[in-house]
Amino acid sequence: MSLLPLTYIFSMPPTIQMLYFSFSLIIGVFGMNRIMGFWGYLFCSIIFSPVIGLMVLLVSSKKQIR
Repeated sequence: MSLLPLTYIFSMPPTIQMLYFSFSLIIGVFGMNRIMGFWGYLFCSIIFSPVIGLMVLLVSSKKQIR
């Protein structure tokens, strides 16, 4: 039994799956100018949940421009 929410999401109706992945994509877009970048926040949100991805996004810092 896996504790990751992704296993539960695949057993739900397609509309809930689309909402889950849409929220994950939105978090990835907001994380484009952050340390982990788009792909890091997208995968974090998909694997753990959009709520956890949002918390990670909020506590991370912006990229330093040199």
